[in-house]
Amino acid sequence: MSRYDVLLPRAGPRSIVDPIGPRPAQPGEHTPGKVRFDDILKGELGGGTVKVSGHAQERARIRGIPLGQVELDAIGQAMDQVARKGGREALVIRPDAAFVVSVPNRTVITAMARDELRDNVFTQIDSAVIVD
Repeated sequence: MSRYDVLLPRAGPRSIVDPIGPRPAQPGEHTPGKVRFDDILKGELGGGTVKVSGHAQERARIRGIPLGQVELDAIGQAMDQVARKGGREALVIRPDAAFVVSVPNRTVITAMARDELRDNVFTQIDSAVIVD
């Protein structure tokens, strides 16, 4: 018996695992290029979806302010700009309307027509964005 026999396994050949090769993703681990189910639920694809509060929906309806997908996309892009600068509550001003939004919640809080902006004071906002 040589001194190397002690280091060799006695149970037969072992399978060799490539330490550099791909390994399966662990639970809760994000795989690049794949969409996770919880991302979809949270609305975190792209910038995420924009929610409209019941109050804002009612205000928009009464004031004739359109809130279709095009408008919500523009508001979402404005929220992304504010988020990059660290803002949390913002006034988003469009040519026809203005919206107070909660950036972390990605929610439109209220909506008003452009002609209602004059002589109003907006409190508890930290940012303003003018969009086309």
